[in-house]
Amino acid sequence: MKLEVNNLSTAFLKNISLCIEDENVVILGSNGAGKTTLAKCIVNLEECSDIYFNDLQVSKMSAKQRAVNLNFIPSKLEVYDEYIDVEEFLELSILNGSPREDLDKFLQELGLHHLKNKSTRFLSSGESQMVLFISGLLQNSHLSIYDEPTANLDNDKKIKIYQMLRNPNKHKIVITHDLNLAYRLGFRIIYLQNGEKIFDGTKDEFFKDENLSFIFGDSIKRVDDFFMVNFQ
Repeated sequence: MKLEVNNLSTAFLKNISLCIEDENVVILGSNGAGKTTLAKCIVNLEECSDIYFNDLQVSKMSAKQRAVNLNFIPSKLEVYDEYIDVEEFLELSILNGSPREDLDKFLQELGLHHLKNKSTRFLSSGESQMVLFISGLLQNSHLSIYDEPTANLDNDKKIKIYQMLRNPNKHKIVITHDLNLAYRLGFRIIYLQNGEKIFDGTKDEFFKDENLSFIFGDSIKRVDDFFMVNFQ
């Protein structure tokens, strides 16, 4: 797997270049930094000619080719059929050789099996988040991009999502604000600020005290291997 972004510039991004080869990545950044815009460009939801996947220009791929190779799982569930239930919604996501049995397996793992026949319009924000996460697993693309997959979740559900993200099957990009999640995933980290890439390196390099101070100033406090807002 090889993803290349070549000097990508949009209204919100400035000269972004990166190469991801057979690895998982976390993209960090404050609100409005361009994280979601970058993700949408990668999968061609925002059309551009600067993205290549396995040496093929993504903007020239067919819809089927993109579905096999790339998947973007947004941070908010938007369903245009107000009558569709969870099972029906997830069945639409079964692609690329993913067995039908996985749908029930993932629902069980995340404690959502009781919601199988519930209308998607009546899901809570946390339930919606987990249903979206399962849809990404079911599409089974070569590279999946999860936008804030642990937002709105209780701690026990965050742990389950973390464990599933650590699964070595397929490659993934995780967009998050959660420094603790990024630290524990251990993936390569890219940090965006005001549409520019200001860090690209290993987890250990990112979480050095001097780098945290450079990026966050005094706003982040480290206690052992946990990171929290410094209100003092």
